[in-house]
Amino acid sequence: MEIFLNEIYSFPTVIYAFPLLILLLFWLTSFAGLVDIEILDFDSDVDADADSDSDTASSSWLQKLGLDGVPLTVALTFVDLYAFILTYLAKKHLLPLLDGIITGAALGGLIALAALIIAIPLAALCIKPLRPVFHTHEAISKNELIGTLCTVTTQSVSETFGQAETDDGMILSVRAPQPNDIQKGSRIALIQFDSDQDTYLVVTETELMGQATPIN
Repeated sequence: MEIFLNEIYSFPTVIYAFPLLILLLFWLTSFAGLVDIEILDFDSDVDADADSDSDTASSSWLQKLGLDGVPLTVALTFVDLYAFILTYLAKKHLLPLLDGIITGAALGGLIALAALIIAIPLAALCIKPLRPVFHTHEAISKNELIGTLCTVTTQSVSETFGQAETDDGMILSVRAPQPNDIQKGSRIALIQFDSDQDTYLVVTETELMGQATPIN
């Protein structure tokens, strides 16, 4: 065990061993709910205008390296882990073979650099299947649904009752002035949202088309 620790905390392995220890502590605190795994992803709305160019540049180089689509902490963890493993193996098996050819410091530096270069594509391969896990969908504002066509699912729609389903499966509470010809299966359009009642005022698709027809 002592020999193993000496190899880990000696040059060049220590270059990646120390960050790996920090990342391990980070993940332990993250699993405990004390920190957010997206702590390094600086894309807040407050600084959106000021940092838009830097954010674009950051996204660009991460995308080129194949490290995009996941929190930066996840990408760094994979890169550092692979770099640490490669450096440890090279130090143990390659360094003795080249001993005396070039100085230990120079060889250690080359090993650390080569390990990083190889670790990046290996990390990208691991990140690829994880992207769907971290993909987020922005919620649609209810006001953005104005103009959407729906199909009535209740027997009728009144000023106090009614439901409809959008084409993509959303169930909404709808209302319409009476008398009306709206019944189950009717195609209707959302024309106004009442945030207090969380309901939509609707008209039939025919009425909407009639309102949109210009009068000569």
